[in-house]
Amino acid sequence: KGDTIKDVYELPNGCLCCSAKDGLIGMLDVLLEQKDRFDYVLVEATGIADPEAVCEVFWVDEGLGSRVYLDGVLSLVDSYNMLSYLGKRKADEDSKTTSLGLEAEALKQVACADVLILNKVDLVSETERTRAVATLRDINPTARLLESRFAEVPLGDILGLKAFDKDRLAASVLSLPAFEEESGHGHGGHHHDGHLHDGHSHGYCDCEVGKLLGAHGIESVLLHGEDDALYDPDKVRSWLADVLWEGTAGFVYRCKGLFRGPPEDDGEEENAKKRTVSHAVQGVGKIFEIEEANKAMTTKSKMLFIGRGLKRDVLVAGLLDCLVST
Repeated sequence: KGDTIKDVYELPNGCLCCSAKDGLIGMLDVLLEQKDRFDYVLVEATGIADPEAVCEVFWVDEGLGSRVYLDGVLSLVDSYNMLSYLGKRKADEDSKTTSLGLEAEALKQVACADVLILNKVDLVSETERTRAVATLRDINPTARLLESRFAEVPLGDILGLKAFDKDRLAASVLSLPAFEEESGHGHGGHHHDGHLHDGHSHGYCDCEVGKLLGAHGIESVLLHGEDDALYDPDKVRSWLADVLWEGTAGFVYRCKGLFRGPPEDDGEEENAKKRTVSHAVQGVGKIFEIEEANKAMTTKSKMLFIGRGLKRDVLVAGLLDCLVST
């Protein structure tokens, strides 16, 4: 066990995503002057916090970026009340209300998480637990799911995640089942939505769409590129900026992907065109990045979008427009 540090640093009153944002950055600067006294900074937000805004603090600020990195997003889920939080508890169940009015916040926290801790599993029946797990998988098919009592989990399972590391991200995306293997019955009740060619003879996308959760419209769209199809990283960056910043394809809470294309190095253009590398895509809310992932070996690109009211045809058409010109 490490030494106990009794110092208390007070943040200004207000939510972490707006009025107290600058206070958090300033406080982290103070803490980093004493970084020999600790190994990890754990930011605990309230149950109604917006994870996108908290992530922006670590993702955008260049001064912090050189000394800290965003390790991952964890969401603690109350298995006893989660169906009420999500507005999915039936009226005839042991509950006075079908919703607690926290659907939007709860759904976004689940959708943005890298690790989901399903707590209070000892207080629910096996049927309720199974239903809770299935609901979480529907919303976020890539998050690691842990179960706990009294929120007790091994620290090794929640610290040092490196969830935004390009190699970890690539492994996560590659682990998503291939479209053909699922035959329309994959995770989260995904179904075959058909082939969309959009006039291209090569590089078409297969599209899987997660089932809608109640009336809230949270869904996941998984795009598969054709084998050996190449995508221009600059075009992908422009496309994602349009999708995430302008909302042209709905409200995207989380996106991640892996695609094959030419490198973004400063070498000779002719040589760059002959080489291909894997590129990892990671995004939370309106913030995203694309990095080369040289260790990831893939011939088939995948892009996963989790959000509300996603326009799958727009996403498919946008990805097709990113194909390398021949």
